[in-house]
Amino acid sequence: MPTPAGPVQIGLPPETIKDAIALGLEHPSIYVVPPELFDRRRGLSLAEIEFPAYYNYFILKRRIRLVVEDERTATRLRTMMRESLFASRPETDPEEFAPSYPALARPDFAREMDHFRRGADGRCRDVDDLLDFVVLDGGRCTLDGRIELRRREAAPSERAGVEAAPHDRASLEGPVYELRVDGTLCATVPALVELPEKLLPSQARVSSFEPPDFGITVLGASHGFDAAGKTTGFLLWIGGRGILIDPPVDTTPHLREHGVMPKVIDGVVLTHCHADHDSGVFAKLLEEGRTRLYTTPTILRSFLRKYSALSDIAEEDLRRTFSFTPAKIGQATVINGAELYFFYTLHSIPTIGFEVFYGGKSLVFSSDTLYDPAAIDALAEKGVLTRERRDALVDFPFHHTVVLHEAGVPPLHTPLGPLAALPDSVKERLWLVHIAKKDVPPELGLKSAEVGLDATLRIQVDKPAYAEAMELLNVFCSIDFFRELPLSRSRELLMLAKRRRAEPGEKIITQDAEGHEFFVIVSGTVAVMRDGDYVKSYHAGDYFGETALVLSQPRTADVVARSAVDLWTLDRHGFLYLLRGTDIPTRLMRLARAREARSWELFEQNGALRQLSSAQKTQLQTFLEPIELKAGERLWTRGEPIDAAYLIDAGQVRLEGDGARREPFGSAALLAETSALREGRAHGSSAEVQSAGRAYRIEAADLLRFLDDNPGVSLQLLGSSWFD
Repeated sequence: MPTPAGPVQIGLPPETIKDAIALGLEHPSIYVVPPELFDRRRGLSLAEIEFPAYYNYFILKRRIRLVVEDERTATRLRTMMRESLFASRPETDPEEFAPSYPALARPDFAREMDHFRRGADGRCRDVDDLLDFVVLDGGRCTLDGRIELRRREAAPSERAGVEAAPHDRASLEGPVYELRVDGTLCATVPALVELPEKLLPSQARVSSFEPPDFGITVLGASHGFDAAGKTTGFLLWIGGRGILIDPPVDTTPHLREHGVMPKVIDGVVLTHCHADHDSGVFAKLLEEGRTRLYTTPTILRSFLRKYSALSDIAEEDLRRTFSFTPAKIGQATVINGAELYFFYTLHSIPTIGFEVFYGGKSLVFSSDTLYDPAAIDALAEKGVLTRERRDALVDFPFHHTVVLHEAGVPPLHTPLGPLAALPDSVKERLWLVHIAKKDVPPELGLKSAEVGLDATLRIQVDKPAYAEAMELLNVFCSIDFFRELPLSRSRELLMLAKRRRAEPGEKIITQDAEGHEFFVIVSGTVAVMRDGDYVKSYHAGDYFGETALVLSQPRTADVVARSAVDLWTLDRHGFLYLLRGTDIPTRLMRLARAREARSWELFEQNGALRQLSSAQKTQLQTFLEPIELKAGERLWTRGEPIDAAYLIDAGQVRLEGDGARREPFGSAALLAETSALREGRAHGSSAEVQSAGRAYRIEAADLLRFLDDNPGVSLQLLGSSWFD
């Protein structure tokens, strides 16, 4: 906000520097960091200090001042910034390289990081070269003798009718900041940053996007200072399944909006820990199901240190939110039948690029790197690089079918000159990323990558003989109860499942008709209609049709294709045959009864559960056991082991104990001491039914299974006993 003493920014949401550029605002050098640095609900930073610091230091040649709540916050931000600047100066780990990879061609991280940290004076930069911290003392501080900042608690429904800022009349609750200049009140604003809710799956637009057998979607092709372009990020397609590469902020909601659901994405590649590459990674890890993360152990350690400092969540708790497959340099990592070969680039912190081979074609992504043979030669002469490391960097694999190469501002990035000097036969296959379109002169014969699903680079390949079998197994493995089937049943699944396609408007299931098939969606969207009224939507990775098969009753609703829909189907005999000898039919009977009841509606009414995807809601429904609530009944007693959680349908329940809310809980409240359950502690409260009604009981073991399968939900519920 403008003040007579210059601009002051309160709050640092993601990509805040781009917002300032887009609005044509004067760039502040004073930033007030909110009390909460991280939004667990969204998995996003609320203190994105990296690019404001870089812009001020490298472009405006000045340090920024960060106003923080206390010294501990300053320490957390220093830790986070240190990882971005030089990744805590790591030593090269020989275990990250295949035995055949030449030892002298491996990067010497300590030496390379020191080179990039050195300024013109030869001194290595540190965090304090970019940042000054100002700690609030008793909730107040004074800057430059003129600017006074005060934090206080706002009264409910307080109005900020400030003469100096008449536009700022929002209702204020909770902590607020008062900003005064020369004693005059300029503004009163909320201290806490509120991000909008995620786009829910049921709100997604219908899309006819067909994932390619092999190719790549550019989600962003620019850099952190380009207000007109999204930061670099990609979606690599292999066998119709996706792998995210450095996903930009809010990637999943964006993809959902276009009908590409989380269930078709099998993992995330993290190339390095700069904010324009990692800020959307954690959000994806918390999205749906347990995501697999591909990176090197060196980069992973930096990522955990950075986000533990930012979120104030222990590294071991963050590590439990995803599955990790270490990338080994010089050795193939197999994903969905493709071979990925990772390599370390030349950048200010450890960074990886990769080559991909699939169906007789290939693709290479440079990631952030300095590809400039002359500059690389100079570094070798200085002893920063060995001759073998120099050769590996200069011999970039431009021979691939598709080449995605970054271009940016040296000395951290590739200048345009060396790329423009490449032969035309290479430039025909090369797309520039990490650069604004306006910065690419047309006379160079280089082209910027086009962004969006419609511009997906589709590489025609000879589909491997196993491709359809792989797709079938991937689809069914994304369903929680099918993952529990023994491997011996895979052969039977391959024989029994059939492929089907439905056109837009086609009725796949007819209400009241006899049910004969079970359906799993590969791509597309269907609508569930009951008596002509819309109920909900299902998307890729969702399943339907099990109720009629398990309960031997007519179909309870119409299911209509909203777009072109690809499906895998099992007939009644095949479906029940595969599930024989397991407890899955019991769970599916629970699901069928829960779907008949109003459990879905209760999910929609609960602030925490409403954000679940349709697949997550369906999985949770399989654990719901309906019970009656009797007045005076104790659901649990303080000090007893935790054996269940409860979702209230009707009636009221009161909690008693430390920190318990006085008012009783009613319909749609979820009573679940998740932290105590995870840690094996006893109940910290007692729960008594105040008025009779109904509820759903969730066994403790089932809730733990759900939280383990959906670590993002676990983090959101961490530390609370109830959720309205």
